[in-house]
Amino acid sequence: MQKTLAIVFIASFLFANTLAFATNDANRIRSLNSNEVVAKFTTDLTQLGREGRLRKNLSLESDVIRLTNALAEGGLRQPVLVTELRETRNTIVEQLALKIANGDVPSGLVGHDVVRLDVDSVYSNSATGDDFESLVSSILDNAVSDHGKKILFIDDLGNVLRSKNVAAKLLSCVAEGKIAVIGGSNAADYRDRIDADTTLADAFAAFAIKDTTARADQDESASNSGNYRGGNLSPDLREMIASDPSGQTRVDVIVQAQNANDPALRQLIASGEAHITGRVGSTDTLVVNMPLLTVQALSQSGLANYISPDRPTSTTGHIEDTTGLSLMRSQPALNGRSAYTLDGTGVGIAVLDSGIYAGHNGFKNNAGASRIVANVNFTNANINDTSDGYGHGTHVAGLAAGNSNISSGAYRGVASNANIISVKVLNGNGQGQQSWLLNGLDWVLTNRTTYNIRVVNLSLGATAIDTYTNDPVCLKVKELVDNGIVVIAAAGNLGKDSLGNKRYGQIHSPGNSPYVITVGASNSMGTTAHGDDTIASFSSRGPTRSFYTTSTGTKVFDNIIKPDLVAPGNKVISQKSPSNLMSTENPTLNLDSTNGTDSMMYMSGTSMSSPVVAGAAALLLQVNPNLTPQMVKMLLQYTAQPIAGVNTFEQGAGELNLDGAVRLARSLRTDIDFRLLTLGDSMVPSGWTMPSASSTIGGSSYSWAQLVTGSYTSLTGSQLVSKFQRVYRRDNSVGEGVTFGNGNFSLDLTYLTSGLSINRNINTSNGTPFGAGSLYLSYGVLVGDGVLVGDGVIVGDGVLIGDGVLVGDGVLIGDGVLVGDGVLIGDGVLVGDSALQGDNTPAMQ
Repeated sequence: MQKTLAIVFIASFLFANTLAFATNDANRIRSLNSNEVVAKFTTDLTQLGREGRLRKNLSLESDVIRLTNALAEGGLRQPVLVTELRETRNTIVEQLALKIANGDVPSGLVGHDVVRLDVDSVYSNSATGDDFESLVSSILDNAVSDHGKKILFIDDLGNVLRSKNVAAKLLSCVAEGKIAVIGGSNAADYRDRIDADTTLADAFAAFAIKDTTARADQDESASNSGNYRGGNLSPDLREMIASDPSGQTRVDVIVQAQNANDPALRQLIASGEAHITGRVGSTDTLVVNMPLLTVQALSQSGLANYISPDRPTSTTGHIEDTTGLSLMRSQPALNGRSAYTLDGTGVGIAVLDSGIYAGHNGFKNNAGASRIVANVNFTNANINDTSDGYGHGTHVAGLAAGNSNISSGAYRGVASNANIISVKVLNGNGQGQQSWLLNGLDWVLTNRTTYNIRVVNLSLGATAIDTYTNDPVCLKVKELVDNGIVVIAAAGNLGKDSLGNKRYGQIHSPGNSPYVITVGASNSMGTTAHGDDTIASFSSRGPTRSFYTTSTGTKVFDNIIKPDLVAPGNKVISQKSPSNLMSTENPTLNLDSTNGTDSMMYMSGTSMSSPVVAGAAALLLQVNPNLTPQMVKMLLQYTAQPIAGVNTFEQGAGELNLDGAVRLARSLRTDIDFRLLTLGDSMVPSGWTMPSASSTIGGSSYSWAQLVTGSYTSLTGSQLVSKFQRVYRRDNSVGEGVTFGNGNFSLDLTYLTSGLSINRNINTSNGTPFGAGSLYLSYGVLVGDGVLVGDGVIVGDGVLIGDGVLVGDGVLIGDGVLVGDGVLIGDGVLVGDSALQGDNTPAMQ
């Protein structure tokens, strides 16, 4: 009875305080004057265009021109953009604003300003319907005061017009010519809330927009054009042009063209003494060798979305027990499914690396047949040579899907019966070109159905320079994710300098993409239990520091929280390719002196951690084949074990926990296609209860993280598991569900259910759930103009990050060259890998 009274008292206290805070917030909003309301709840898109903060995007040009002409012609019926994707509506309106800012519009629109109403923020800050009407009325009054020069963009127009007072005032302002309006709506809302009302139907006209990015079950191999940011030249190309006034230096570049077959593009290339050396499949991405003078001309032609160097790529370098997998190998009969072995059967894992030694017994099934079902080569070597002279790809594949019986299976990989697809994109020295990787990824996309490729592992990377919306590799991996493929990428091995000091902001590309699952390395200290686990010193830390540059020269950094989680990566044992370069040059890596079909070797690096998670993803897809890539990421992060004393930039959600991830995946419905669900639909069976949010590994129990990370924040709440979130769709990322405006984060309720909570800070974990622990970085420092902690500096562990340059530890990052801990990176080339030997701690035996 006393416990019940205590709970009631606590609940009453919390409710009372919540109510008090809500009342205070409402009173604060009501006290705002008109100018403060406008500043808080609207965005002047035309001004952003004038400041160079909007990027030209021709992917929806015909729709933009149609909208421009309609507004210039006037008339009482205001256009409403009708399409299912909010992103499409926003892109069209932003492009209109950019045209006005540049003076590229009919005379009737010159001098106008396009202002976007932040509808979600108005709703979330309105305690009552009267508050909502008051805020919108104040914004309309301000717009009217500009004497017909304001064009107000109101997305979710149907909902806004449900307020009769707002509707009456808006229609009056439009009828009197005091304001122009652009509406936004999906088809159902327009039909039910606007077209069904005679008065509203007379005032608004539907502009149907074809969604080029809306996909469900159809082939989704279209290019990801439309979201490029900043100028269309990568920063390193701009520096090369500036340093060579003659423009005669020839470079290999990747051209993401508007239309690769455009005669104007072909003519420009031919007249500029350029040569097309390759094309990524049938896409509009070309590999071209050309003088810098021609690069500059192409960038100014309007024919290319983005141009970047064909940068070199490179490798970055008792799993069952320490991940909890041994507890989950034998799956019981459940939900009408017979008992089975959890080993990845039927799932295809594509390993894009240095090739795989196909003769190793670890890649055979129980019948002795090879599980390497495809073996292709995209390097400039003999196309038929799919061997692994470097040794990296074989080791990586073994961790993801090896089935070694050495030492009674002690070195068995995670998805030990999955099919393996070897895509060779690195040469015998462990190096490659981005164009090789792009062609390899395109091959995976084309052949995904043939080999049931559900998981891709990328234990490689290049220096992350271009923002993920421009980087050609990041765009290509997003295509794979859009098509239901889980992409796992290594974080990189640049976590310390030559003196052993920590470094931040060193996540590799494509690990800087929010659409991939980026994996850092933990150190298990050679034990099964997690109590002594820590982060491997070499593991790259976030946030991401890829960027774009505005027309005024301002760098805008991505600053996304990475890695997403960590997995064992220090001195792990896996399959060995005979007499490979790494083991020959580093004999201490050999587990034994043999070079046979059962040989094994040690390696360290996030390259080893990534395939462990790739194998984990394959197991989750075996448990439930209907999972989307974003749901796989949610399951892995929600059940991860936070490592005490380690911050979010080092570990993401925490350390891989397959015991928890499999149990949670097993509890979801298997009778539905999650892609067909809408926001808030149940993902769990009737009567579902959350599995116990802890796992016992090596005799000790550990709490799950019970969160997922977005771009700048993390989200908590059981509805992450029980309710379908729109961010779980293939073409979304979790970060899209959180908005930032006027110094505050809020849930975007078109993407996320209201039962979730936002964790706004970056913490050093105390090993308990929900990101608990001590404050590492305070609220909101990752957003805005890309500057960290106000003055451009992250302070922590003696490391300073500012303006793209890492200082304070003797390491310089600037012109694409990085020197530190025996590793030389120049123009994106990684030579050697000091992480190979790993941290000097106990190894897996």
